[in-house]
This record gives sequence, structure tokens and C-alpha cells, in this order.
Amino acid sequence: MKINDELEVLIEGMDKDGRGIAYNNKKIIFIAGALIGEICLIKITKILSKYIEGTLTKVIKETKDRINIDCPIYQSCGGCNMRHMSYELEKITKYNKVKNTIIHQAKINNFKMNDLISNDNIYNYRNKAIIPFKKENGKIICGMFKANSHEIIDSKKCLIEPILLEKILNIVVNYLEKNNISIYDETTKKGLFRAIMCRKSKYDKYMIVLIATASYDFSNLVNELKEIKEIVSIYLNINDLNNNVLLGNINKLLYGDTYLKEEILNNKYNVSPNSFMQVNNLMTELLYKEATRLLNPTKEDVIIDAYCGMGSITLSLANKVKEIIGIEVVEASIINARENAVNNNINNATFILGKCEDKIEELVKTKNITKMVFDPPRKGCDKTFLDAVKQAKIKNIVYISCNVATLARDIAYLKDTYQVVEVTPVDLFPRTSHIETVVRLSHK
Repeated sequence: MKINDELEVLIEGMDKDGRGIAYNNKKIIFIAGALIGEICLIKITKILSKYIEGTLTKVIKETKDRINIDCPIYQSCGGCNMRHMSYELEKITKYNKVKNTIIHQAKINNFKMNDLISNDNIYNYRNKAIIPFKKENGKIICGMFKANSHEIIDSKKCLIEPILLEKILNIVVNYLEKNNISIYDETTKKGLFRAIMCRKSKYDKYMIVLIATASYDFSNLVNELKEIKEIVSIYLNINDLNNNVLLGNINKLLYGDTYLKEEILNNKYNVSPNSFMQVNNLMTELLYKEATRLLNPTKEDVIIDAYCGMGSITLSLANKVKEIIGIEVVEASIINARENAVNNNINNATFILGKCEDKIEELVKTKNITKMVFDPPRKGCDKTFLDAVKQAKIKNIVYISCNVATLARDIAYLKDTYQVVEVTPVDLFPRTSHIETVVRLSHK
């Protein structure tokens, strides 16, 4: 077998990212876009010692789970990768991804695997989008990044992003072109305008953030945008760093409200440009309900919420416990969390600025901490944090993760001290291979 060879194969499985799996002389072949049970013609594109990759040339025999692709840029965009399959098969694939990763990577077998929690609202569910801009052949383009690259696909419409985004992007592009405003170039490190961020609340209100390398008078653009009645806040975010991170730390309010008002499980939140929030409003509530069920809080509990961000998990648990303490290393998030506690008249929630591992060590010496919840970034937890968790010997823990690979790594590190009791996948990211997971751990 060599590169560019064509093979007819039977797809016998699906991997964690939704690629089809076939075999040739007992060697595994991964094929994006192929579905289990199909017979496909493929072209070999990569041959490595442990596996082979191929591209789908033709589906000779389809399964009932193949559906018509409803997005014109699906084949090249890096956003969604499961639009070619039924949502039922997507859910099965994600369930197996979570279960198999924990079994095979963490080497943990004895746990209860709960059904995947989902909702059939799979269109325009995202409450946040950051859209990069680029000048290409004299034309300003914007859209999603091509898979595994920083190449922008020119497209203003996305089926999982907020509905108004297309209209907003058209206004911004027209303004930039009309006023001959330079676009930031990652290669030359020159140019003014970088990107736009759009946030949407459950009340269908929008915050727009214009991202540029320096201050600029965008008042005419603001005047155009504020004609859209759903837009209640417009910011200028300044990011003058020569990297590929789009959002900077300096924000200037150009129009409207300082915050976007949001509500999660009857608590109200002030959301700023840099606030972290889960991207799917409806599924966030289901995620927090499941985390609460697994934690089983009582009025006797004193709970730590590590990596608390703006306090959305902390405050959703507050009325069920004696006391809850949120810990976060980002000062702006702690300030935001304290404001949110005051706005919701919650007085048994305390928010502490600092590294989680340091503050846990201090808290267990002064308080009878009974339970803990943590929701770290995609990279998972540092070993220093996990060592602090082991040392604290807190009886019950709920770990929320958006990356099952780092989740498996972390619970494997904890398994000499903690037993995995229950695992629940929650689908916050329909049509993509991403999946949120909630795990209950009990001290041995």
C-alpha cells in the first residue's frame, strides 16, 4: 500500500472525533466523513507505523444515519465535524467517546455510566462567537478558521452561531471597506482591525466587541450597529500583542450597557467582554442541574468551587448549602463574581482570588470542607492542584470537563485516592465532536 492508492473498505467503527474506522491487513485506517456500516471508496493520504489516514472518495453503500449536509463550507470549516450524520448517531458516538476514553486512558472500569443529556435544539445554539478578519487579494474576508489552520474561510453565516451574526458582519465589512481601514496581518504584524466578538443572552440581547490593535474612532460604525434593536452594548477591545490570540484585556465601552444581562437557573449575571460562560444557554442549565444532582448538596455542607470564573456554578449551589467558597486566579472574574452574588442577594457565597491549590490548602485548615466542584479549562488541572485535592481529603467531588482526554488523565492521577462513581456526558456542542462530561468522585 502506498500514498494515493484507492481502496474499497467496510467502515467497522467510529473514533472519538467521528471519523470512520476501517482495517487493511489488521492495520487501522481513519476516514473523515465515513459512517459505521458503510462501504466506501477511499484514497490513502498518510501512512504511519501505527495507523493510516484516508479521504472519502465515494460512498458505495450508505447507512440510514447519513444525512444531507446543510452547510456549504462544511467540508473545509474547522467548526462542525458531524453534520453528515444523524444527531442520534452523533449522540451514540459521543457517549462511546466518554466511556471508552475513561476505560482505556484512565484504566478505570468500575463506574456507573449515565445516559447522555441532550436537547434537539442543534441550530444557532451558541451564545458567543469570535470571528477573525483578513485581507485577501485586496478583499476583506471574515469567517471560521479552516480545520487545523489559521486560514480563514470567507463565510458570514454559521448554522450554530447567533442568528443576527450574519447581518452584523455585513455591516462591519462594508464599513471597513468604505473607510479603507487596515486589517491585521499575522505575518507582517501590521494592521488595525482584527476580529469581532458577538455575545447573545437568553433574552435575545447582544453585546458586540470590536477587536483592534489600537484605539480608533469607530463612532460611525457604532451608529450603524446600534440601529439593530437587539444590540444593547458595544465595546472596543484593544489587543496589540503580536500573537494569534484574538481577544485582549483592554475594553472601552462605546455604546450602551456596561454588561450583558444573563440568567441561569433563576440567578442573574452581569457578563463582561472577557467573562467566561458556557456557550449553550439551555444546556448549561441542564449541565448545572446534573452537577448539582451528583454533588447532592445539603444545608450542612461547606463547599469549594475551584476555577469558579464569574461564579455561575457557585451561585447556582448557594441556596442549597451552608456555605460555598469560589476560588479563581483571574481578578476580573472574582470582581464579577462578587457583583453577581450581591445582585442575587446571596450572602453565603465567598469569592477568593488566588491559585486554587494554595487556597484549598488554607481553607481545609480553617473550615470543615465537605464537598468540592471544579470546572477547569480544556488543558485540565495542574498536578499541584490535584496534589492539593488529594491532601485535602474532601469526601465528595464533582469534576466538570469540556475535554474528556484531560479529564481521563486527571482522574487517573486521582484514582489511588478517589473512586469514580458516576459519569454523565452532556452535549453542549451539537454537530461538533466536543462533549461536556460530569464526574462524581468519592474519597476512598
